[in-house]
Amino acid sequence: MSDTCATGSLENIDQIRAQAPALHALGVCATCILRSAQVPLGPAYFGTTDSIHQALHLPPPPPPSPPSLSTPVPCPICLDTLSAAIHSQITTAYIAECFDSPTLCITVEFPKSIYIRQRSLAIHTGRAPVDIKDTVKYVLGHRFHQQTDNRVRIENETGEVRVEVGFKHEETAMEHQFLVDREGSGIKTKTFRKKGVYHTTGDSKTAILDELDNCDDAVIREKFASPPPAIKLPVELDSLNFKRPSLFIGGRYLKLERNISQTPFVIDGRRVTELSVSEVIGEPIQKLVRCDAYNLVGSGREDADVRMLGDGRPFYLECINPRIKSIAPEAVSEIENQLRETQCPVQVRRLQIIQAADTSIIKEGEEHKTKHYCALVWFARPLDEATLCEINRLGEAPLVLQQKTPLRVLHRRAPLTREKTLVGLQVAHIEGHFYRVRIESEAGTYIKEF
Repeated sequence: MSDTCATGSLENIDQIRAQAPALHALGVCATCILRSAQVPLGPAYFGTTDSIHQALHLPPPPPPSPPSLSTPVPCPICLDTLSAAIHSQITTAYIAECFDSPTLCITVEFPKSIYIRQRSLAIHTGRAPVDIKDTVKYVLGHRFHQQTDNRVRIENETGEVRVEVGFKHEETAMEHQFLVDREGSGIKTKTFRKKGVYHTTGDSKTAILDELDNCDDAVIREKFASPPPAIKLPVELDSLNFKRPSLFIGGRYLKLERNISQTPFVIDGRRVTELSVSEVIGEPIQKLVRCDAYNLVGSGREDADVRMLGDGRPFYLECINPRIKSIAPEAVSEIENQLRETQCPVQVRRLQIIQAADTSIIKEGEEHKTKHYCALVWFARPLDEATLCEINRLGEAPLVLQQKTPLRVLHRRAPLTREKTLVGLQVAHIEGHFYRVRIESEAGTYIKEF
């Protein structure tokens, strides 16, 4: 970056140049010198260390040391959270995921010590630096833009992929302790042991920032330091997550054979059914959209030993954190064709991408619809005509049932008593002990038990 590019928009360049050597002598990085001078976020922050040093008339940084020699001292203000090296780790990891999203938003979590050091710098210079979080997001966003050849843009809070960056710095991890220990401190910590590891709560970032606001400059000078002391090691990435809203694919499924569960049927670590609808449909879709996981939601469910014929049962598949969302309808339909051509016992129809708002239709249907059953029933003794008429008369009016959770579904449902309504019941004699029973019931009624 040339002198003009770095400083052309700055009216107080001479003042910045006068202050820069003292900060540079403390080991403050080029970007934090700009922050300390309250340079507004803009093109000046996009320069290399060399170009910023040149613009501020500072000596150039030393050449990179061989691995066998000592590395440059990290910035004591940002702890090197603004360094190109750590930003490169983040952008490289993102590019490797191959998201097809055109927009990003960035969130950052810092070590607690960074806020204390930022306050310490403000005391030393007499002015508050530009916020560290805003600066990291701004500079990192620019590097994303460069590294992806301008394919993505940064949109605060609205970018489709959320880049969550967490930094840690063990060397300064306890620098906030003076705030906890000082008389009248509002930070109340509690230490407890869990699974052999000691944890401390109460010293959250919010608590520390509140205490810093209530702490005089003199206390920080006495109990901490101003300017901040040097550090030996830069920050490390503590966490790096890329999160994207789910993609939803809906349709209708059919089960042409019995002993196929809707979702994997596992009890006490043992698989009960070999196939599940969710795996048959979900695995090829997962490969197509490259999602972390998937979740099938049906409009109700049938038992594993029951087929699903006719038009099929409505369902949607939630694809969690998909890398690919720009999918041609033909690619989705091809999954239907593959299942049909391989004569899979699970078939799908009308497979298509749907909107998140459309998923409520499936859940509403599950909760509010009524279901019709027809069963062949063998009675221990034939019913006389009067009994049959009485049953059908009672079956004309709704019948409220108090149903306990059956043993067969206790592995997935709580042992509760649920109120369900039998809307209609009709029994017709076929021959001998055999009768045809037609039932219309509220969704969720356990028909086998009834």
